[in-house]
Order: sequence, then C-alpha cells, then structure tokens
Amino acid sequence: MYGAEGCAKCANTCTALRLAGIDFDLLDVDDAGLADELRAAGVRELPLVVTDNGDRWTGLRVDRIVELRRRQERG
Repeated sequence: MYGAEGCAKCANTCTALRLAGIDFDLLDVDDAGLADELRAAGVRELPLVVTDNGDRWTGLRVDRIVELRRRQERG
C-alpha cells in the first residue's frame, strides 16, 4: 500500500486491512520520493493499494478489502 503521513484514508485503510487479517506493506510516498512518479502515472488519490494479483484501487475501499479477504479465505 502506498500512503502518506497524515492521510486519514491511508490510516483507515491500514486499520481495515489489519482488522480483515490481511498482511500488507506500507510505503510512505513522500519518504520514498514517489509522489511525483505516482502523480505522473495518473494516481490522484491515496492510498494506492496494489494486491499480489495485480488488482489496484485508490482511496478507502472497504468493499475491495472485504472482497480481498473472501478471496484469501477461499485459498
């Protein structure tokens, strides 16, 4: 997950992922110097979540987190 310090949607997405039991890595886009690169790639909102199977979404998407958890449960 790409996020930023002070981003409420990022913090809430982290909480939702943890509550769903989904392991994730958090990369601060400012610390990593990726903000301009993501902007150039068309990302206009954080967090940017990228799953192991290549799915991606931006913002707090509880529906997508629930879907991801269900896929993990099915194996």
